[in-house]
Amino acid sequence: MNTNINTYLFSFFLLLTCIVNAQNDTIQLKNDNVLVGEIKSFSKGILIMETSYSDKDFRIEFNKIESIAIQRKCLVILTNGRRRFGKLSTNVDGLAVITLEDGTKEKFKLEDIVALEEIKDNFWNRFTGAIDLSFSLSKANSFEQYNIGGNLNYVDELWLVKGSMSLLNSKQDDAETTKRNDAKLEFYRLLPRSLYLIGEVSFLANTEQEIEGRLSPSIGAGKFLIITNNLYLGLSVGYAYNIENYLDSSFNKTSSEAFIRGSFSMFDFEDISLDSNINFSPSLSEKGRIRTDYDIDLKYDLPLDFYIKLGFTINYDNQPVAIGNEVDYIFTSGFGWSFD
Repeated sequence: MNTNINTYLFSFFLLLTCIVNAQNDTIQLKNDNVLVGEIKSFSKGILIMETSYSDKDFRIEFNKIESIAIQRKCLVILTNGRRRFGKLSTNVDGLAVITLEDGTKEKFKLEDIVALEEIKDNFWNRFTGAIDLSFSLSKANSFEQYNIGGNLNYVDELWLVKGSMSLLNSKQDDAETTKRNDAKLEFYRLLPRSLYLIGEVSFLANTEQEIEGRLSPSIGAGKFLIITNNLYLGLSVGYAYNIENYLDSSFNKTSSEAFIRGSFSMFDFEDISLDSNINFSPSLSEKGRIRTDYDIDLKYDLPLDFYIKLGFTINYDNQPVAIGNEVDYIFTSGFGWSFD
């Protein structure tokens, strides 16, 4: 009797193990090691995998992977901006096979995959984000400065939504308090052939240029000129409308402008990533006015999803309301944490 019970229990747990393992993703490396677990994402040349036998996620260089099998549907981004949605595996020839929702199978070289991310059925699980902060304190002149930044992103098959904000406050004896707050919400509608539509709403408050608040909704279109496992370069053009309020309300105004924007991201350099954007905006309603915004962020990843970040932003306006304040810039450093 006990023998039969033991046999049944063994069979039950064996079946349960098989069922659980059947839901696991599998990676075989070029050194023949095999990892079984859950692939969380792949971007910037690094694939992140969670396993039941490690308390830390594995970070695997994608060029060291021989074969892969993912049990859930993923958004797969290929070179030249090609996008597919389905289940991913490799065949005996080492080619990536993507099974689309209608059952169609498409084959690609494994190195053609630039990024992939599971598109979860739960709406809220599609969000990722990060928050970072820095604080400086000096006895001299009672100097105090803090900076708080963060971002929140959403992704599905055809849409990418990116939100970010940065708050800076600096004060010291015998000097006016300096404040700089900016926020941005971007909507990308992804199209074939590396094209995309973009809608954006940005806000800037800047005491250096006496801007109490500049709200700038904009629309445009762009194209990824380069997109590989190591970097991407995008270029977009469009139209923006500015609603500008100043510390001296007599200068309040609205204006329209065109924009030309370049975005560059470089990755797959160990734990370092770099993002940079430049925005050139000639005015359509104010003769001779030109604004230029540039920012660059350098981030170094630490264990447990923490990171160190350095950032630099510069704003130029050749027709500011405060003479002599054509340029404002900010350099930040901080410590942060990312989440998904």
